[in-house]
Amino acid sequence: MSATAFDEQYLSTGDGHTLYVAQYGNPDGAPAVVLHGGPGSSAQASMLDWFDLNRQRVVLFDQRGAGLSAPQGEIRNNDSAKLVNDIEMIRRHLRIGRWMVVGGSWGATLALLYAQQHAAQMSALVLRGSFLASAREMTWFFQSLQAMVPAGWQRMTEGWNADEKSSVLTTLCHALLNGSEETANDAARRWSVYEDAVVQAMAGTQPNAVAERDEAAPAARVLNKYRVQAHYLSQGCFTTEAALLDSASKLQDLPVILIHGTHDLICPPENAVKLKRVMPHAALRWIGKAGHLSSDTAITQALKEAVTELAHRK
Repeated sequence: MSATAFDEQYLSTGDGHTLYVAQYGNPDGAPAVVLHGGPGSSAQASMLDWFDLNRQRVVLFDQRGAGLSAPQGEIRNNDSAKLVNDIEMIRRHLRIGRWMVVGGSWGATLALLYAQQHAAQMSALVLRGSFLASAREMTWFFQSLQAMVPAGWQRMTEGWNADEKSSVLTTLCHALLNGSEETANDAARRWSVYEDAVVQAMAGTQPNAVAERDEAAPAARVLNKYRVQAHYLSQGCFTTEAALLDSASKLQDLPVILIHGTHDLICPPENAVKLKRVMPHAALRWIGKAGHLSSDTAITQALKEAVTELAHRK
Protein backbone atom coordinates (compact mmCIF):
# COMPACT_ATOMS: atom_id res chain seq x y z
CA MET A 1 0.00 0.00 0.00
CA SER A 2 1.39 3.42 -0.91
CA ALA A 3 -0.72 5.33 1.63
CA THR A 4 0.45 5.40 5.21
CA ALA A 5 -1.44 3.13 7.59
CA PHE A 6 -1.67 4.10 11.24
CA ASP A 7 -1.84 0.39 12.09
CA GLU A 8 -0.77 -2.82 10.32
CA GLN A 9 -1.22 -6.31 11.70
CA TYR A 10 -1.08 -9.95 10.75
CA LEU A 11 -3.92 -11.84 12.42
CA SER A 12 -3.95 -15.62 12.75
CA THR A 13 -7.23 -17.32 11.93
CA GLY A 14 -6.28 -20.34 14.03
CA ASP A 15 -6.61 -22.80 11.15
CA GLY A 16 -3.52 -22.20 9.06
CA HIS A 17 -4.09 -18.74 7.62
CA THR A 18 -2.70 -15.33 8.56
CA LEU A 19 -4.56 -12.21 7.44
CA TYR A 20 -2.95 -8.90 6.55
CA VAL A 21 -4.99 -6.06 8.08
CA ALA A 22 -4.29 -2.32 7.80
CA GLN A 23 -6.07 0.74 9.16
CA TYR A 24 -6.02 4.21 7.62
CA GLY A 25 -7.37 7.66 8.35
CA ASN A 26 -8.66 8.91 11.68
CA PRO A 27 -8.55 6.31 14.49
CA ASP A 28 -11.53 8.05 16.08
CA GLY A 29 -13.46 8.50 12.85
CA ALA A 30 -16.54 6.72 11.52
CA PRO A 31 -15.35 3.16 10.76
CA ALA A 32 -15.64 1.34 7.45
CA VAL A 33 -14.30 -1.90 6.02
CA VAL A 34 -13.69 -2.56 2.33
CA LEU A 35 -14.12 -6.10 0.96
CA HIS A 36 -11.98 -6.60 -2.12
CA GLY A 37 -12.99 -8.46 -5.25
CA GLY A 38 -11.71 -11.66 -6.74
CA PRO A 39 -11.83 -14.07 -5.05
CA GLY A 40 -8.06 -14.15 -4.85
CA SER A 41 -7.31 -10.48 -5.53
CA SER A 42 -6.30 -8.05 -2.79
CA ALA A 43 -7.00 -4.69 -1.20
CA GLN A 44 -5.65 -1.68 -3.10
CA ALA A 45 -4.50 1.73 -1.92
CA SER A 46 -6.86 3.31 -4.48
CA MET A 47 -9.77 2.15 -2.31
CA LEU A 48 -8.82 4.87 0.14
CA ASP A 49 -9.74 7.50 -2.46
CA TRP A 50 -13.41 6.90 -1.69
CA PHE A 51 -13.06 8.12 1.89
CA ASP A 52 -12.40 11.32 3.81
CA LEU A 53 -9.43 10.08 5.82
CA ASN A 54 -9.58 13.11 8.09
CA ARG A 55 -12.98 12.00 9.36
CA GLN A 56 -13.12 8.26 8.68
CA ARG A 57 -11.36 5.13 9.88
CA VAL A 58 -10.88 2.67 7.03
CA VAL A 59 -10.00 -1.00 7.43
CA LEU A 60 -8.48 -2.84 4.48
CA PHE A 61 -7.50 -6.49 4.57
CA ASP A 62 -6.49 -9.28 2.23
CA GLN A 63 -8.72 -12.35 2.27
CA ARG A 64 -7.43 -15.88 2.81
CA GLY A 65 -4.81 -16.90 0.27
CA ALA A 66 -4.75 -13.43 -1.29
CA GLY A 67 -2.43 -10.43 -1.40
CA LEU A 68 -0.20 -10.13 1.65
CA SER A 69 -2.11 -12.75 3.61
CA ALA A 70 -0.39 -16.12 4.00
CA PRO A 71 -0.01 -18.72 2.70
CA GLN A 72 -0.57 -17.12 -0.69
CA GLY A 73 -2.81 -19.16 -2.96
CA GLU A 74 -3.84 -21.54 -0.19
CA ILE A 75 -7.27 -23.09 -0.75
CA ARG A 76 -7.42 -25.37 2.28
CA ASN A 77 -9.67 -23.98 5.02
CA ASN A 78 -10.75 -21.35 2.52
CA ASP A 79 -14.46 -20.87 1.85
CA SER A 80 -17.11 -18.17 2.06
CA ALA A 81 -18.23 -19.03 5.59
CA LYS A 82 -14.67 -18.75 6.87
CA LEU A 83 -14.23 -15.37 5.17
CA VAL A 84 -17.39 -14.11 6.91
CA ASN A 85 -15.97 -15.31 10.22
CA ASP A 86 -12.71 -13.51 9.42
CA ILE A 87 -14.50 -10.20 8.85
CA GLU A 88 -16.23 -10.47 12.21
CA MET A 89 -13.00 -11.53 13.89
CA ILE A 90 -11.30 -8.40 12.55
CA ARG A 91 -14.16 -6.15 13.76
CA ARG A 92 -14.00 -7.58 17.25
CA HIS A 93 -10.21 -7.53 17.36
CA LEU A 94 -10.18 -3.85 16.41
CA ARG A 95 -12.95 -3.14 18.96
CA ILE A 96 -15.24 -1.58 16.42
CA GLY A 97 -18.91 -1.52 17.35
CA ARG A 98 -20.61 -1.00 14.00
CA TRP A 99 -19.06 -0.23 10.66
CA MET A 100 -19.97 0.62 7.10
CA VAL A 101 -19.31 -2.26 4.73
CA VAL A 102 -18.21 -1.46 1.17
CA GLY A 103 -17.85 -4.26 -1.35
CA GLY A 104 -17.43 -4.49 -5.11
CA SER A 105 -17.89 -7.47 -7.44
CA TRP A 106 -17.00 -10.55 -5.34
CA GLY A 107 -16.66 -8.15 -2.41
CA ALA A 108 -20.36 -7.33 -2.83
CA THR A 109 -21.17 -11.06 -2.63
CA LEU A 110 -19.13 -11.34 0.54
CA ALA A 111 -20.80 -8.25 2.00
CA LEU A 112 -24.22 -9.85 1.53
CA LEU A 113 -22.98 -13.08 3.11
CA TYR A 114 -21.66 -11.08 6.06
CA ALA A 115 -25.00 -9.31 6.35
CA GLN A 116 -26.77 -12.68 6.64
CA GLN A 117 -25.24 -13.11 10.08
CA HIS A 118 -24.02 -9.70 11.20
CA ALA A 119 -26.41 -7.01 9.96
CA ALA A 120 -26.60 -5.65 13.51
CA GLN A 121 -22.90 -4.82 13.32
CA MET A 122 -23.34 -2.83 10.10
CA SER A 123 -24.14 0.89 9.96
CA ALA A 124 -24.54 1.02 6.16
CA LEU A 125 -23.84 -0.97 3.01
CA VAL A 126 -22.41 0.10 -0.36
CA LEU A 127 -22.38 -2.46 -3.17
CA ARG A 128 -20.62 -1.77 -6.47
CA GLY A 129 -20.88 -3.97 -9.58
CA SER A 130 -22.55 -6.73 -7.57
CA PHE A 131 -21.84 -10.39 -8.28
CA LEU A 132 -24.53 -12.90 -7.26
CA ALA A 133 -22.51 -16.12 -7.67
CA SER A 134 -25.03 -17.67 -10.07
CA ALA A 135 -24.67 -20.19 -12.87
CA ARG A 136 -26.33 -17.53 -15.04
CA GLU A 137 -23.35 -15.19 -14.52
CA MET A 138 -20.76 -17.94 -15.00
CA THR A 139 -22.32 -18.94 -18.32
CA TRP A 140 -22.53 -15.31 -19.39
CA PHE A 141 -18.89 -14.51 -18.64
CA PHE A 142 -17.18 -17.68 -19.83
CA GLN A 143 -19.46 -18.68 -22.72
CA SER A 144 -21.95 -16.09 -23.99
CA LEU A 145 -19.58 -13.14 -23.77
CA GLN A 146 -17.52 -14.59 -26.61
CA ALA A 147 -20.00 -12.88 -28.94
CA MET A 148 -18.81 -9.48 -27.68
CA VAL A 149 -15.14 -10.31 -27.05
CA PRO A 150 -14.38 -12.82 -29.84
CA ALA A 151 -10.64 -12.21 -30.12
CA GLY A 152 -10.05 -12.53 -26.39
CA TRP A 153 -12.23 -15.63 -26.13
CA GLN A 154 -10.44 -17.22 -29.07
CA ARG A 155 -7.07 -16.61 -27.45
CA MET A 156 -8.27 -18.07 -24.17
CA THR A 157 -9.53 -21.27 -25.81
CA GLU A 158 -6.87 -21.63 -28.51
CA GLY A 159 -5.93 -25.28 -29.03
CA TRP A 160 -8.81 -26.66 -26.99
CA ASN A 161 -11.19 -29.31 -28.28
CA ALA A 162 -14.93 -28.78 -28.63
CA ASP A 163 -15.75 -30.23 -25.20
CA GLU A 164 -13.22 -27.98 -23.48
CA LYS A 165 -14.59 -24.93 -25.29
CA SER A 166 -18.18 -25.81 -24.41
CA SER A 167 -17.36 -25.65 -20.67
CA VAL A 168 -14.64 -23.04 -20.29
CA LEU A 169 -14.91 -22.58 -16.53
CA THR A 170 -14.70 -26.31 -15.88
CA THR A 171 -11.68 -26.58 -18.17
CA LEU A 172 -9.86 -23.73 -16.46
CA CYS A 173 -10.70 -24.89 -12.95
CA HIS A 174 -9.56 -28.44 -13.62
CA ALA A 175 -6.23 -27.19 -14.97
CA LEU A 176 -5.66 -24.82 -12.05
CA LEU A 177 -6.74 -27.19 -9.31
CA ASN A 178 -5.73 -30.61 -10.65
CA GLY A 179 -3.23 -30.03 -13.42
CA SER A 180 0.56 -29.97 -13.49
CA GLU A 181 2.45 -26.77 -12.76
CA GLU A 182 2.79 -26.15 -16.50
CA THR A 183 -0.92 -26.74 -17.09
CA ALA A 184 -1.91 -24.48 -14.19
CA ASN A 185 0.37 -21.69 -15.41
CA ASP A 186 -1.10 -21.98 -18.89
CA ALA A 187 -4.66 -21.76 -17.52
CA ALA A 188 -3.81 -18.70 -15.41
CA ARG A 189 -2.31 -17.00 -18.48
CA ARG A 190 -5.38 -17.78 -20.60
CA TRP A 191 -7.79 -16.52 -17.93
CA SER A 192 -5.77 -13.35 -17.42
CA VAL A 193 -5.63 -12.61 -21.16
CA TYR A 194 -9.38 -13.04 -21.45
CA GLU A 195 -10.10 -10.75 -18.50
CA ASP A 196 -7.87 -8.11 -20.05
CA ALA A 197 -9.81 -8.41 -23.32
CA VAL A 198 -13.13 -7.96 -21.50
CA VAL A 199 -11.84 -4.90 -19.66
CA GLN A 200 -10.65 -3.41 -22.94
CA ALA A 201 -14.02 -4.14 -24.54
CA MET A 202 -15.77 -2.23 -21.76
CA ALA A 203 -13.39 0.66 -22.38
CA GLY A 204 -14.17 0.61 -26.12
CA THR A 205 -10.77 -0.64 -27.26
CA GLN A 206 -10.72 -2.29 -30.66
CA PRO A 207 -10.44 -6.12 -30.55
CA ASN A 208 -7.15 -6.12 -32.46
CA ALA A 209 -5.64 -3.96 -29.72
CA VAL A 210 -5.76 -6.76 -27.13
CA ALA A 211 -2.32 -6.80 -25.60
CA GLU A 212 -0.14 -9.81 -26.10
CA ARG A 213 0.98 -11.37 -22.85
CA ASP A 214 4.36 -12.93 -22.15
CA GLU A 215 3.92 -16.61 -22.97
CA ALA A 216 6.11 -17.58 -20.02
CA ALA A 217 4.54 -18.73 -16.78
CA PRO A 218 2.83 -15.84 -14.97
CA ALA A 219 4.17 -14.52 -11.70
CA ALA A 220 3.34 -16.61 -8.65
CA ARG A 221 0.87 -14.01 -7.38
CA VAL A 222 -1.10 -14.20 -10.65
CA LEU A 223 -1.19 -17.99 -10.51
CA ASN A 224 -2.26 -17.83 -6.85
CA LYS A 225 -5.03 -15.37 -7.68
CA TYR A 226 -6.59 -17.58 -10.32
CA ARG A 227 -6.11 -20.72 -8.26
CA VAL A 228 -8.13 -19.21 -5.42
CA GLN A 229 -10.69 -17.89 -7.90
CA ALA A 230 -11.00 -21.32 -9.52
CA HIS A 231 -11.51 -22.88 -6.10
CA TYR A 232 -14.40 -20.55 -5.32
CA LEU A 233 -16.08 -20.49 -8.73
CA SER A 234 -15.91 -24.27 -9.09
CA GLN A 235 -17.93 -24.46 -5.86
CA GLY A 236 -20.42 -21.76 -6.77
CA CYS A 237 -18.69 -19.54 -4.19
CA PHE A 238 -20.26 -21.77 -1.51
CA THR A 239 -23.59 -19.98 -1.77
CA THR A 240 -26.48 -19.42 -4.18
CA GLU A 241 -28.12 -16.46 -5.83
CA ALA A 242 -31.34 -17.30 -3.99
CA ALA A 243 -29.58 -17.21 -0.63
CA LEU A 244 -27.95 -13.87 -1.40
CA LEU A 245 -31.24 -12.29 -2.51
CA ASP A 246 -32.97 -13.69 0.57
CA SER A 247 -30.29 -12.11 2.74
CA ALA A 248 -30.68 -8.79 0.94
CA SER A 249 -34.45 -8.86 1.41
CA LYS A 250 -33.98 -8.82 5.20
CA LEU A 251 -31.94 -5.60 5.26
CA GLN A 252 -34.87 -3.16 5.31
CA ASP A 253 -33.45 -1.32 8.32
CA LEU A 254 -29.98 -0.89 6.83
CA PRO A 255 -29.10 2.09 4.60
CA VAL A 256 -27.98 0.64 1.25
CA ILE A 257 -26.62 2.21 -1.93
CA LEU A 258 -26.19 0.14 -5.09
CA ILE A 259 -23.76 1.36 -7.75
CA HIS A 260 -23.63 -0.33 -11.17
CA GLY A 261 -22.19 0.60 -14.55
CA THR A 262 -24.66 0.41 -17.43
CA HIS A 263 -21.95 -1.16 -19.62
CA ASP A 264 -20.69 -3.71 -17.08
CA LEU A 265 -19.78 -6.85 -19.05
CA ILE A 266 -18.42 -8.76 -16.06
CA CYS A 267 -21.32 -8.53 -13.60
CA PRO A 268 -24.47 -7.91 -15.67
CA PRO A 269 -26.60 -4.86 -14.79
CA GLU A 270 -29.55 -7.19 -14.18
CA ASN A 271 -27.83 -8.08 -10.89
CA ALA A 272 -28.54 -4.57 -9.61
CA VAL A 273 -32.16 -4.85 -10.75
CA LYS A 274 -32.55 -8.13 -8.84
CA LEU A 275 -31.11 -6.56 -5.69
CA LYS A 276 -33.28 -3.46 -5.99
CA ARG A 277 -36.35 -5.68 -6.36
CA VAL A 278 -35.73 -7.30 -2.95
CA MET A 279 -34.39 -4.10 -1.39
CA PRO A 280 -36.84 -1.42 -2.56
CA HIS A 281 -35.47 0.98 0.07
CA ALA A 282 -31.99 0.85 -1.47
CA ALA A 283 -30.78 3.70 -3.67
CA LEU A 284 -29.81 2.32 -7.08
CA ARG A 285 -27.37 4.57 -8.93
CA TRP A 286 -26.73 3.72 -12.56
CA ILE A 287 -23.41 4.98 -13.89
CA GLY A 288 -23.98 5.74 -17.55
CA LYS A 289 -21.54 4.16 -20.03
CA ALA A 290 -19.38 2.89 -17.16
CA GLY A 291 -18.04 -0.66 -17.01
CA HIS A 292 -17.15 -2.81 -14.03
CA LEU A 293 -13.97 -1.41 -12.52
CA SER A 294 -13.92 0.95 -9.57
CA SER A 295 -11.06 2.76 -11.31
CA ASP A 296 -13.59 4.16 -13.81
CA THR A 297 -13.71 7.89 -13.00
CA ALA A 298 -17.50 8.01 -12.82
CA ILE A 299 -17.70 4.95 -10.57
CA THR A 300 -14.99 6.34 -8.30
CA GLN A 301 -17.01 9.54 -7.95
CA ALA A 302 -20.19 7.59 -7.22
CA LEU A 303 -18.39 5.62 -4.51
CA LYS A 304 -17.09 8.83 -2.93
CA GLU A 305 -20.58 10.31 -2.89
CA ALA A 306 -22.15 7.16 -1.47
CA VAL A 307 -19.57 6.82 1.29
CA THR A 308 -19.87 10.48 2.22
CA GLU A 309 -23.66 10.25 2.33
CA LEU A 310 -23.68 7.20 4.59
CA ALA A 311 -20.54 7.77 6.66
CA HIS A 312 -22.02 9.40 9.70
CA ARG A 313 -25.29 7.52 10.04
CA LYS A 314 -25.67 5.97 13.45
